Formats: sequence, structure tokens, C-alpha cells
Amino acid sequence: MAAKPVLLHGVLHATIYEVDRLMAGGCCIFFCKFLGESVGFGKGSRLYATIDLENVRVGRTRLLENSTKNPQWCESFHIYCAHMTSNVVFSIKEDNAFGDKVIGRAHMPAAELLNSEVVDRWVKIIYHNKPLHGRSKIHVKLRFFNVNQESNWSRGIRSPEFQGVPYTFFTQRNGCRVYPLSRCSCP
Repeated sequence: MAAKPVLLHGVLHATIYEVDRLMAGGCCIFFCKFLGESVGFGKGSRLYATIDLENVRVGRTRLLENSTKNPQWCESFHIYCAHMTSNVVFSIKEDNAFGDKVIGRAHMPAAELLNSEVVDRWVKIIYHNKPLHGRSKIHVKLRFFNVNQESNWSRGIRSPEFQGVPYTFFTQRNGCRVYPLSRCSCP
């Protein structure tokens, strides 16, 4: 039975620590790994993890080169969200020359986050509704702050001297450059 969707509107603090006893089964993974190494596409497995709110990707860890069966990321995310979701989904994927391969997924009910308590646990990883060989688990820590509890929400840039710009939100972007006004060339 699927969990009832809840509204996560606020900031989700998430940390992905590690995976325990990761054993990706199936001959396709080993064949692709062997073929990739022999042709020169890759050197070992390259694993990463993602965070999804249902079908929306909201976070991704770095690639771990030549990963063991106990990959460790220890990466934290501050995710601004306004999503209807029933689960927070952690996916473990292998990056290779033939495309990304999902090794497994772990589901945590979103309703458990609504009380703003820290949820620190090992979550069982499954693949096609069956546990992975070796009973793999992922160690995650989550804490959700609702917009009603966040005093700085919708205040924009704020300091003791300046109370911010009300009802604004600046999205997080990668690769943008900000220059001081003195470096800009004005006509």
C-alpha cells in the first residue's frame, strides 16, 4: 500500500553517509564492467547516489571512482522544496560508458519528516521490490524545516542592519559568476 502524499514546503537537510554491503548482482553489470575495462572506457565502477522527491531529482552526490562494496560519500544537502510526495527516494547508480545503471533504491516515508525531528537511520535498498543480495542498506540523516518554522523564509538577503527583501526567493544555481560592481564595464 502506497503512503499518502504530504506537502514538503520548506528546507530539507539531507546527508548521505554510506552504503553497507553493496552487492550489485546480475551478469549484465559484470559483463558491462569487463567490456568497458577491456575496450578502455573505464577503470572499475563509478558509483553515485541521488535524492528524489517522488520523480523529482533534488540532489546528487559526487562520483566515487573504483568503489568498493561499502561506498562512503558523507555529503550534505540543503534542499529548498515545495513538493507533494509520499517518499524520499535514495537511488544508488553506477555510471559507465553504456549509460547509468540503477543498482537499487531506498524509500523513506515523507510523513516521518513532518515533525521536524532528526531522522538518522539505515534504510533497506531494494531493486524491483526485492532486497539486494547481501541485504544492502544506505545510511542517511534527514531533517525537514517547514516554512512556518523558518524565521528567515521569504525574507531574501538579511542582516541586522537590513531586514531583507520580503517575499523573494533566489534559486540555487551552479556555474554562475557574480562580479563586484567595480569590475563591471558600464557604457
